[in-house]
Amino acid sequence: MSKGNKPKKSAKGVGYKQQPSQKASPNPASAHPASNSTQSSPAPASTNPATGLNSKPTIKVQPEQTSLLAHSHIQAYLRTRHQSKLTKNDVTAVLRLSQHLRVFGLLSAVGYVNQSNEQRGEVRERTVPVWESLLGQFMAQTNPNRAELMRQVTQLAQNNSPEYIAQWRRVLTLSKHWNFWARAYAERGD
Repeated sequence: MSKGNKPKKSAKGVGYKQQPSQKASPNPASAHPASNSTQSSPAPASTNPATGLNSKPTIKVQPEQTSLLAHSHIQAYLRTRHQSKLTKNDVTAVLRLSQHLRVFGLLSAVGYVNQSNEQRGEVRERTVPVWESLLGQFMAQTNPNRAELMRQVTQLAQNNSPEYIAQWRRVLTLSKHWNFWARAYAERGD
């Protein structure tokens, strides 16, 4: 390209700078690296863009895997209750768990399941079985035990807070998928 000829900017190419090693291509799909799925990114996945330093390698979990995991958790809950559909109360309990995790955290949610509440209210009776099942499965307990679940999460929070925060973030992501599958398996009032 000569000095006087400037490339025309399009709305699609704003912010994209052509690398010196790349040649201009007549094909607009190959001009933008993000739109060409066969090209790989030159930066390693473990590079921190803010500092440019390599950090610990991370494993990225695909949304499909998270959704499948959430689906299996909902299915396991249905099997333990000998149901094929979730009741309106079950769906509400899943949605409440998601909200509680967002506002109060994983430790608080497990504490709610574990507490010996003398009130024995209707809300608690319909909420605890769902929370216990989903949180127990998340913490990799096949037959969730409330006291063991509480001990496991408390130890994690006290002894390894970065891992606790990471688990909290994972369960927040997973809770969105629990919500989706709970609604998908909800009884219909048709």
